[in-house]
Amino acid sequence: MDKISGVLQTALGGVQSSLKRLDTAAQKIATAPLRRDEPTDLADPLVEALVAQRSLEASAAVMRRADDVLGTLLDALI
Repeated sequence: MDKISGVLQTALGGVQSSLKRLDTAAQKIATAPLRRDEPTDLADPLVEALVAQRSLEASAAVMRRADDVLGTLLDALI
């Protein structure tokens, strides 16, 4: 049980970290200066947003798997 709890805590930390990174990237995109004569460089914040999204998806997948394992263990005990 402690290992599953540890996995869930780690995955939750990953979700929280990813959400912070995604929020930071969204803030950079939303506050980027708009100039008609110069292109706005949004490549870095967009890439960061995609990386944060994939990290969030990975952490959520870990949480789902740990939940499945915990459910299987509980079913075996009952």
